[in-house]
Amino acid sequence: MKLRNKSIALGCCLSLVIFFCAAPLLAAETEPKVGQTVGAVKFAKPISEDDAKYLGLAKAEEFTLKDVKSPYVYVEQFNTSCPHCMHQAPILNDLYNKVQQDAALKDKLKFMSVGQGNDEMGAKGWKVIQKVPFPVIPDPNSGLGKALNFSPYPVSMVLDKNGKILWVEIGAFESADDALKAIKAVVK
Repeated sequence: MKLRNKSIALGCCLSLVIFFCAAPLLAAETEPKVGQTVGAVKFAKPISEDDAKYLGLAKAEEFTLKDVKSPYVYVEQFNTSCPHCMHQAPILNDLYNKVQQDAALKDKLKFMSVGQGNDEMGAKGWKVIQKVPFPVIPDPNSGLGKALNFSPYPVSMVLDKNGKILWVEIGAFESADDALKAIKAVVK
């Protein structure tokens, strides 16, 4: 009987230790929110000179949001193995095309997808397979996720030049039109 009580007590103690050690790790990440700033994220070089040109960069090299030649940047954090990201890809392509057709938004908002945990080969593959018409940036060290303190994906955001989040959508969205309406409300 004593052995059983000791085993139960030991089990309870171990459970509490595991809980209190793991709780800070689980609570450390919080969803990005409007008004939050991502800071001076250094993005890897675009995978092509055309992508660099679209962003307004002199050449394909590492860059920050301040280097992008537009007042706002639409940034999607994704991963090539994420089924939700795969589902969202054609909707995001549709959103990009709608922005390109909108004279009031076209020159104010640049798009890029950042492949969290993905190297250049993964980013190139994603761009081809998903037929992404805008820059796909590799992020093998998850720099954007670390700056956001949030690693799940997809996360879609409109950021200003200082990295302030003006609009954010956690998870895949279903409607390019709904996203466009929300973006138009913040991109002035």
